[in-house]
Amino acid sequence: MKKEEFNELVLKDKETRLSISRVPKKTKKDFVELADNEFEGDYGMALKSIFDNFSLWKMLFENVDMKLDIIIDKLNNPNKEDKERINLLSGKIIKKEVG
Repeated sequence: MKKEEFNELVLKDKETRLSISRVPKKTKKDFVELADNEFEGDYGMALKSIFDNFSLWKMLFENVDMKLDIIIDKLNNPNKEDKERINLLSGKIIKKEVG
């Protein structure tokens, strides 16, 4: 193998290699078990799965926070239209009877 080919292989390996230090023992043990059980020991795919799930949970909680902010605002500042109708969680609107 030529030196240039070897250097090229090393560079390709560095592009996808990740080293993590100072990992708590229990976290490392749990991560290794997850990788072994769910991804046949593939740490990269285990990390990708954890990151993807984290991203989804983060998006979900940000969305829930926005909805809670809207609900709190509606409760604190109801307008006339809000007083004359009831919105169910299913999205159905029930208008209050007048008189």
